[in-house]
Amino acid sequence: MRALMSWLMCLVGVAVVAFGAFRAWYEDRVGTTLPLSDLFSGVTRESAPVLGSLTLPLAIGALLAVVGMFRAKGILQLGGIILAATMVVWVVRAREVVDLGDLQVGAWNALFGSLLVLAAGILRPGRL
Repeated sequence: MRALMSWLMCLVGVAVVAFGAFRAWYEDRVGTTLPLSDLFSGVTRESAPVLGSLTLPLAIGALLAVVGMFRAKGILQLGGIILAATMVVWVVRAREVVDLGDLQVGAWNALFGSLLVLAAGILRPGRL
């Protein structure tokens, strides 16, 4: 039963993260245009190509989570940690530029979806 709940939580979480990445995060800016450098140097108003945006760590984390659903608990947990860390760091950095109330649905979807994937990694049994 734990395995089924973990799989469902992971699939829903990955879907919500993917949905959130293509929605507006703040000031009607889509997550796929936010530079990856925002995680390290603070949120800017610059745009980035898809491979240089926050889409890259979100895609890597989601891919690891899906692979971890079928392979190993540790891979799923690593994917969840990458997703959650990316989102938490971005939200903390975004607070320097915008008020949390100004964050739009895409950022919240990606944040809560990543936390759902992280919870699925914790819930998943070691052996299936």
